[in-house]
Amino acid sequence: MFPAFFSARLRCFVRFGLALAFLCAALPARALAQAAVPLDPTLIPKYVDPLPLPSALDGAATSAGAPLQIRMSEFQQKLLPASFYTTLPAPWSNGAFVWGYNGSTPGPTIVARRGTPTWVRYENALANADGSPLYLQGTLTVDQTLHWANPLGTQGATTPYTGPVPAAVHLHGGEVPSAYDGGPDAWWTPGLAQRGPSYVTDTFAYPNDQEGTAMFYHDHALGMTRINVFAGLAGFYLLRDPSLEPANLPGGPADAALDRFGKPYEIGLAIQDRMFDTNGQLYFPSNGTNPAVHPFWIPEFLGNVVMVNGKAWAYLDVEPRRYRFRIVNGSNARFYELRLLDRATDKPGPGFWQIGSDGGLLDAPVFLNNPAVKAPQRLLIAPGERVDLVIDFAAYAGRTFTLVNSGRSPYPKGAVADPKTTGQVMQFRVAAKVPNAPVDASLDPSRVSRVRLTPIERPARVPVRRALTLNEDMGPLGPLQVLVNNTNYHMMPTEELQVGDTEVWEIINLTADTHPMHLHLLQFQLLERQTFSPSRYLGVYGMPMPGMGGPFPYGQRDAATGFKLGGNPDVTPFLQGVPIAPDPNERGWKDTFRMNPGEVTRVLVRVAPQDAEARAARMGVSVQPGVNLFSFDPGAALGETDTFGYPGGPGYVWHCHIIDHEDNDMMRPLQVCSAPMPMRPAVATDSRVAATRPALEFAPVSPNPVREHASFRFTLAREGEVSLDVLDVNGRLVSSIERTRVNAGAWSLEWDLRDRDGRDVSAGAYFCRVRAGGAEAVRKFVVVR
Repeated sequence: MFPAFFSARLRCFVRFGLALAFLCAALPARALAQAAVPLDPTLIPKYVDPLPLPSALDGAATSAGAPLQIRMSEFQQKLLPASFYTTLPAPWSNGAFVWGYNGSTPGPTIVARRGTPTWVRYENALANADGSPLYLQGTLTVDQTLHWANPLGTQGATTPYTGPVPAAVHLHGGEVPSAYDGGPDAWWTPGLAQRGPSYVTDTFAYPNDQEGTAMFYHDHALGMTRINVFAGLAGFYLLRDPSLEPANLPGGPADAALDRFGKPYEIGLAIQDRMFDTNGQLYFPSNGTNPAVHPFWIPEFLGNVVMVNGKAWAYLDVEPRRYRFRIVNGSNARFYELRLLDRATDKPGPGFWQIGSDGGLLDAPVFLNNPAVKAPQRLLIAPGERVDLVIDFAAYAGRTFTLVNSGRSPYPKGAVADPKTTGQVMQFRVAAKVPNAPVDASLDPSRVSRVRLTPIERPARVPVRRALTLNEDMGPLGPLQVLVNNTNYHMMPTEELQVGDTEVWEIINLTADTHPMHLHLLQFQLLERQTFSPSRYLGVYGMPMPGMGGPFPYGQRDAATGFKLGGNPDVTPFLQGVPIAPDPNERGWKDTFRMNPGEVTRVLVRVAPQDAEARAARMGVSVQPGVNLFSFDPGAALGETDTFGYPGGPGYVWHCHIIDHEDNDMMRPLQVCSAPMPMRPAVATDSRVAATRPALEFAPVSPNPVREHASFRFTLAREGEVSLDVLDVNGRLVSSIERTRVNAGAWSLEWDLRDRDGRDVSAGAYFCRVRAGGAEAVRKFVVVR
């Protein structure tokens, strides 16, 4: 076997004339990966390769019998400048190993048309023909101590996973039946050998019955979304809507097709940060923040190289005229604050006219980065957000501008982007004017007061129905997990909404980070933000058991909770100042909103399409609870077929789109029903092991975390049979501690951290379940080694 330093030093050896490339090619790629050394990003040449544009697929020319075919696989692509790879031996000279769709990352752009369904069959081919692990399985480490897909059912493993790769495809921003939503439990492995509990099919039908916008499809496999997306599984999805979009937008049907460089006047820009090793391969840190609990998970991945459309620090030639850019922040955790700068003169470049956001076009264009203003509003874009921009280069012929980033990471109090690396995104080179050039007749946002052909619907405000928190469960070295409403993902659903209803949610951020919260299925509108005193609020919030819900029962609606669902103390007495209105470029339908620390964010959630009022008027009905205005039934359950002919599914989710947070465990179910739902048990319980409402008192596990022995203390109101079991995070039985009949009163039992076979259990999260006389209670705890 070759020495461990071999691959790391190979590049140097070749420079000294040793012709060892054949040895490198002969070695398994995974073996070479073990000696990966992080690459200094300042050694990467900037602005030497042109910006790549993904290929396009016609989403309007499909059917159930002839869907688009999109294949997920591993291949090599030159993410860094091509000149960087020419200095390397095989196999590195062919580019970085990535996972992508149809042989590219980002994947092909699906171009769909409103009113015409798009059918897509996704094939998971993330496997080697001989069954050996893929190259990236040796470098991108799946943390099996998280609540994750776990295709092989491995219990409590603390080693990297190299088995069959699970994948799920989610259309971010899509109004789709839940069977086609691509949720976290709808994954499948190559050849459909293993399937998640929510899997329905690998052939999806997207109704495209929503307002036109730029969406993106990406992986959503439970507990490893951050890994699969980092590897390259993402692509644009453009939904055209002639009923709303002016035909003369840049790149539109009334505009010229291509510029003098052969590029369209409408261009998608997928911005992602990455790290690389000295062989030009993707590098993802795997030193866990709390390694005794989660050996490989880190709270936020922040790379030191910025890519656009799968190329680091690329350039784009443009004409001196207007262009339309559809931008998505596809990074794991990095926020971007973007503007154009002439680095030769340190003068600002042209401003941005934002004409749209996640949910489509805004009513009016918003001017950002105004070069004539000393402190203009900047373009801030969080992970998962999209912006629709028009940039007019007409007055800047012959100039070169860098798209620079001044965002902090983690946002908003982290370090400012490094001007030498992450402070630069890409370059725009404005060509000189040419004689007799065609006149730019595209829409000029500076001369119009409205962009959309019909205005955005703005539902009437209703009283706050839910007050929900954003929480961090802190360990000795940093976060152990990040939570929505202090509740683990797999607990019983609590956000259960009636179709046609309108609710206002109050999101109380108790963490130090801004969280971009994303709703599947639904678009929502920002009403306002308001500061509050976290320290004073935490004084009444207390310290509820992490992952088990708020201090009060979720359904408690009284003076203590402000008569709001969620189980949290009323935040009203702790509010400060006056509510802050949304920024002008936030005043539209969006599926992802930024929830800032020290603020309460109020959003309006309507369980209906964006144009529900117009649809209702055409149908002679009104927008109200119980009236379904979607072109499918979002409440149809697994195993059912709805009245529109679509299969039922598992429901939806909502989560933080810092996907490192989402993977551990900042995500909750989002259920839609066609009739009012009965109130769930007041105390959050594990949805896979809870069958009845708790009727006994079960104290928190002590100590927690546990190192040697766990103490389980509970009190029974009456005599009865008692069973006490320990389960892992997937609901599987680890140990049966007690089966006996006891008298009413207080009891305490000890567990020595051994499973049913007498073996020491591994580090990780567990649940203790007590059942007595038909009552049940569950407590979560963590074992550390």
